Amino acid sequence: MSTKDKKVDTTETSSEVATGNMATLSHKICYTRYNSPFWQVVIVSFVAFGCPGMYNALSGIGGGGQLDTTTAAKGHIALSSVSAVGNLFVAPALTNLLGPKWTILIGGLPYVLYAGSLLAYTHTGNQGFVIGSSALLGIGASLLWISQGAIMTGYPLPQQQGRMIGVFWIIFNLGGFLGSMISFGLNFHSKSGTVSDGTYIAFMCIMAVGCSCAFGLLKPYNVIREDNSRAAVDRKPRVWDEFKATLKVLRDWRVVSLIPFWITANYAYNYQQNTFNAKLFTIRTRSFNGAMYWLAQMGSSYVFGLFLDNRSMNRRQRGIWGFGITALISMIVWAGGLAAQLRRGPNSDYYPLNEMDLITSGTKYAGPFLLYFFYGCFDAVWQTLVYWTIGYLSHESPEQAARYVGAFKCMEAVGGAIASKVNSDKTNYNIEFAIDWSIVVFSLIWALPFMWKIEDLPAHAGNEDETEYVKGPTEEAVGP
Repeated sequence: MSTKDKKVDTTETSSEVATGNMATLSHKICYTRYNSPFWQVVIVSFVAFGCPGMYNALSGIGGGGQLDTTTAAKGHIALSSVSAVGNLFVAPALTNLLGPKWTILIGGLPYVLYAGSLLAYTHTGNQGFVIGSSALLGIGASLLWISQGAIMTGYPLPQQQGRMIGVFWIIFNLGGFLGSMISFGLNFHSKSGTVSDGTYIAFMCIMAVGCSCAFGLLKPYNVIREDNSRAAVDRKPRVWDEFKATLKVLRDWRVVSLIPFWITANYAYNYQQNTFNAKLFTIRTRSFNGAMYWLAQMGSSYVFGLFLDNRSMNRRQRGIWGFGITALISMIVWAGGLAAQLRRGPNSDYYPLNEMDLITSGTKYAGPFLLYFFYGCFDAVWQTLVYWTIGYLSHESPEQAARYVGAFKCMEAVGGAIASKVNSDKTNYNIEFAIDWSIVVFSLIWALPFMWKIEDLPAHAGNEDETEYVKGPTEEAVGP
């Protein structure tokens, strides 16, 4: 049966649907039904708030809160290397076989172990424990992020994906913001250069609570969209079918066009957090900077997500303008980074290492702080556009979305591993900065074929084999 032959049963739907105004309804988001895409995205957002959000808070401080950033960089190499393999062939299949609840629950537990390894490292200096737990975290992160991406891009309708990405990014990065503020408060008077034991213990508790939120997730079949369709059909996937579907994704020329764009998504983190934030500032200032970095991400992602859902433009126009805005923001922010680099060069002591402080450095602190804040804006806009492209490619199906997210996360992990290797080798920070900016420029150019071929999709475009329409909510159940 073709997509156009699938009719919505309007016998128990709203008057708006009955009169055929489905396009208007599909732009609205249901805030009252637990089985709506909105609430499922909110639930997975709180898992991300507690687990990767707290991880980001530690990373944003620089070096996982340690003065020795090399150990954290080596751990990140292990994490990214394991994730690169798991993201592509293992996590998407397990997500579709086990369902999001158990996949995300299992994926969240290694985050607690990782925070515990940093606590142990503070007292024992056991680098192997940190690297080993980072490798396990690579497995957990694969499971968590693939399932999360499938929910965020596969559950909402195309007209709602930008806002759903923004909602997730707000709640998720609220974890990084609050985690950084906790570290700021606990380490306000610290002179040691490393965070306190209480910081790690607090993070471990929050991570454990975040894992438990996964119990609130439903099967994709039980999630009902605003156009009265189910997010997926109720079927039992097979391992071989999942493997073949993943290979099909890798043969898509559009994926090839997006590979550098996806690799760049996390590439700059090592420079921003370990080379910039961790090297220039005192521990309390690093924590404060980290909080503002994630705060910048929250606002930027949501505003950009609203733009990507702009009803005054079709999807092709939104995609082209989205890439254009991302390119403009990238060039402005990294040009600011160049200005900062020139003032911290080998012949300049304008920005002395580990001495910049939000209280004692006066106006000299303002420039580096604003730059780090806008690095957060840059990252949020880039990530939001990445997930929007995945939503475009997957055509609303969470099963297909898991495969595309797996391909993205594989490329992202490869980029993260390379960046961590560059960072752990203590590469000259001017060279590291130049590599980061060059990759940003190259990835935007390489993505031009994909950008130019973006097509507008029908209001109810979906995977013909995976979309099923059912009786839907009443008008009262749909929010504004």
